[in-house]
Amino acid sequence: MDTMAHIQIERGASGRLARVLDREGLPPRAWVIADATVMRLHGERIVAGLARDGVSVRRRAVPPGEPSKSVAVAAELWVWLAAQGAERRDPIIALGGGVVGDIAGFVAATYLRGVPLIQVPTTLLAQIDSSVGGKVGVDLAAGKNLVGAFYPARRSVIDPNLLATLPRAQLVADYAEVIKTAVIFDADMFERIEANADALDDPALLEDLITRCVRWKARVVDEDPHDRGARAVLNYGHTIAHALEAVCGYGAYRHGEAVAIGMRGAAAIGVRAGTLAPGDADRQHALLRRVGLPQTYANAAPDDVVQAMQRDKKVRGGRIQWVLAERIGAASPGHHVDPTIVREVLHEIRAPAA
Repeated sequence: MDTMAHIQIERGASGRLARVLDREGLPPRAWVIADATVMRLHGERIVAGLARDGVSVRRRAVPPGEPSKSVAVAAELWVWLAAQGAERRDPIIALGGGVVGDIAGFVAATYLRGVPLIQVPTTLLAQIDSSVGGKVGVDLAAGKNLVGAFYPARRSVIDPNLLATLPRAQLVADYAEVIKTAVIFDADMFERIEANADALDDPALLEDLITRCVRWKARVVDEDPHDRGARAVLNYGHTIAHALEAVCGYGAYRHGEAVAIGMRGAAAIGVRAGTLAPGDADRQHALLRRVGLPQTYANAAPDDVVQAMQRDKKVRGGRIQWVLAERIGAASPGHHVDPTIVREVLHEIRAPAA
């Protein structure tokens, strides 16, 4: 598998999607799925460009936010595709952030047992993460991403220009995954972010960081396409993050905010478990803080977070498989941690009561 062969990182590429369909040998028909906000910001222009270039387009907007990653919304989209006569070779274009990529990708993977998927991510997080890994899915009340499939896109079109409309708070939240990638893989990238933490939206910086992150993720996906082992390292910070999202309610924290809190917790666990030097943990915390990411959580009891972590997909034989950093630029999965340490850390990173 060569994931990078299916990824295009190019400024302005989202305005040339008809060429992508033609190069992929797909018919000049497309089904664009976006959330209402992205449809307003980018969808009208992209749909108009496709139509101008001879592509017949139908579009559908879903509500913004994590609640759209549901079986109910998937069912609405299946019914819409069937009513409009979508055929097996017709591509679905997932235009948006990770939520739209996941729900539209899940629909593409399941409608007619699979139709072509084109990912056009519009957030920094989606450009470096969800549009690359080939995982699609929906949430259940019991937890995030519990129903899904491995369904790589025929083409992921990553256009850094689309980030110009990203709200500052969302850009900051998305940087958590960039910093996560640096912590687990790339000390040089970590230093680059440290040196430019006051210029997060610099176009040259963003393009460089996107390219680095995509290459790192593609390398791991190629090594472990079905998430059976090595790919688990990408979950650094996510064990706590996913539990917080489930306990606090999806949307209480942006995903990147939850990941930042989870990284703080994972580093503290690593220090207690002896895998990470305190100085490296402090350096991670300092960068997250400089970028503007949260370090503590509220509105959740530590015991409830522990219970939610037991439903994590990485649990084996009832034991949580922790990803722990070894230094800035290296991490490893599959660690078993004394539950007492986990509870101590969850109390430590809980915000003081008001």
